[in-house]
Amino acid sequence: MSDAERIVAVGINHLGAPVACRERAAVPAARVPEALAELQSSLGLAECVILSTCSRVEFFAVLPEGGEPQGLVDWFAGRVGPEGLSSIYLHRGDAAVRHLFRVASGLDSWIIGESEILAQIKQAYQLAQQNRHTGRHLNRLFQSALAAGKSVRARTGIQNGIHSIGGAAALVAKGIFREPGGEVVVFGAGQAAEAVVRHLAAKNFSRISVANRTLERAAAVAGPLGAEALTLEQGLARLEKAEVAVFSLSTEEAWLTREALEPLARGRTRSLFVVDLGLPRNVDPGCAKLDGVYVYDLDDLKRMVRESMDGKSAAKDLAEVLAADEAAKCWTELNKAPCAPKVCGRAS
Repeated sequence: MSDAERIVAVGINHLGAPVACRERAAVPAARVPEALAELQSSLGLAECVILSTCSRVEFFAVLPEGGEPQGLVDWFAGRVGPEGLSSIYLHRGDAAVRHLFRVASGLDSWIIGESEILAQIKQAYQLAQQNRHTGRHLNRLFQSALAAGKSVRARTGIQNGIHSIGGAAALVAKGIFREPGGEVVVFGAGQAAEAVVRHLAAKNFSRISVANRTLERAAAVAGPLGAEALTLEQGLARLEKAEVAVFSLSTEEAWLTREALEPLARGRTRSLFVVDLGLPRNVDPGCAKLDGVYVYDLDDLKRMVRESMDGKSAAKDLAEVLAADEAAKCWTELNKAPCAPKVCGRAS
């Protein structure tokens, strides 16, 4: 087995694992360094990167000489439960390389051409690199995949239409109102939340609030887009009147509980639509049992925007060819002598 053939990708994603399984396997950002150290130490991995997003949880690793990926598979099996075992996939060697290039190009996302995945891959790679969990193989692989993801988007129309989860959430919000307007509260101030606010503002929603743990960060997102900044407690109080709430908080358990929402929902005269972009989920599924409350999680959102993806088929076909070509070039480079300093692409 060559050094490059020791590269593996193990994971689950939205194509086979429902949101509950992905939620159990998710690795919160704050715990990624600890998980990387534990996996590399316990399994003897030469290199390792963890990519954990709302759509996928994947480990990219370089196995030790003569090593097998069963330990990585077992890690997932212990978390997804019996109903998720069939959703675990394993790619080796050039198949692992092709997989990452498709992910980086937005071809493995439920929103074809998704833009957010590139930043998520870059963040995952840099975190592993900063903690010294990457080496020659994964450095080369991830830098090349990031460069290819940018190139594929620039050379095709794959990013036309909806190209982010934030945009999809805004489309759902727009569909709830017959005319622009209504009050929307966005919980969170990260990349996805900011995309939601940006899309809502572009669709002429005039009453948008951004609620976050720190008011300063909420203001940084809300201010440039004409929205109002709130604390989380103020945002919760707004649910007594707002028509739509979008949640994109970084949390390890449901932040909005049925007990907290029930007294607010009791006094409402109109329905409340809740879009939960979190993984782990931000909203207790029990909230949907309250009268007049409708909760949409990531799987629901996926079904609702599927029709908008139909127009991207030609762009997707071209993007598949380009991504495969770039992956093949990288595989050739990975199999060259280790002394070669060149990488297959550059990521900025």
